[in-house]
Amino acid sequence: MALLLVISLVSVLAMVTLQFNREMRQAYIVSAGLKSSIKLGEMARSGITIGEQALLLDLDENVFDSLYDSWALLADEDFSTLFEEGNIEITVADETGKYQVNAMVIQKKEGRKPTDSAANAKQIQREKDVRNILWRLLRDEPFFVEDGDAREIIDSLIDWIDSGDGDGEEEFGAEDNYYQSLTPPYSCKNGPVESIEELLQVKGITRELLYGTEEKPALAPLLTFLGDDGKININSADVLLLQALDYDLDKTMAESLISFREDEGNQMQLEDPQWYRHVPSFPGDISDIIQTQDLTTVVSKFFTIQATAELYTRQQTIAATVERTDAEIAILRWHSE
Repeated sequence: MALLLVISLVSVLAMVTLQFNREMRQAYIVSAGLKSSIKLGEMARSGITIGEQALLLDLDENVFDSLYDSWALLADEDFSTLFEEGNIEITVADETGKYQVNAMVIQKKEGRKPTDSAANAKQIQREKDVRNILWRLLRDEPFFVEDGDAREIIDSLIDWIDSGDGDGEEEFGAEDNYYQSLTPPYSCKNGPVESIEELLQVKGITRELLYGTEEKPALAPLLTFLGDDGKININSADVLLLQALDYDLDKTMAESLISFREDEGNQMQLEDPQWYRHVPSFPGDISDIIQTQDLTTVVSKFFTIQATAELYTRQQTIAATVERTDAEIAILRWHSE
């Protein structure tokens, strides 16, 4: 009996010890994972801070923005020496080098409609110029959107962004009567676009067009919801967007602009908003049209900073969309994954 009692007691103690060991091991794994998550988060946040400081320091280096700036070269930097373990990768994307969707509607915005008829006519013309860029972007290679579909997208975007107060519906656009007929129904925004994902709610814009397919690239990387003056930084704009600046600009001409700005010998010429006039064989009549439209710039205001932290086999990415003024960085959007 005594032997059986001892064996039972030892068995119970063994089971308790085994369970205790299992719980301690689980607690250790959870604690280690929590520690790594916290460390990863702080590493990624430090990457955002580095990007912000690079953008501010750039203001002291020059008065224009190009892909030669220190913020644009952060992707090539090695930050492994900053940490005992792990590393971070930082990229800064120039949002001003993209097409401003909200600039399609200028004169209808609250407080923006001028009383002077000449100024009003100028704003209306500016809207047309901005919309024509999107028209050419959709119609040209590689998207090749049909005329009717491109018109539907543009008119629907106008209806989606404008106030909807007595403006009427564009010929190929859509207001509440269309969106309320969908399943599930929703209302027309009648306000500025606040994210690129939001464009999927607009009539005519498909996921395949916005995010691309195996055969065609995505339209989304060329668009931004930031800014509403329509100006595109030609020092960082994609070749497809440069090509869309004028009807007579073809792919070869747009590539010549890219080649010019990628030549380090031309780096300082990029300070001039009309540096395209110095590109060999670039047509003068197109230069005059681009200048008249006043939709190009060499100064950027909006950026997206992305920092990816790596620790052992784990990663964490933080993306911050920011606005840079003369003295500070304002965070407009923060996304962590």
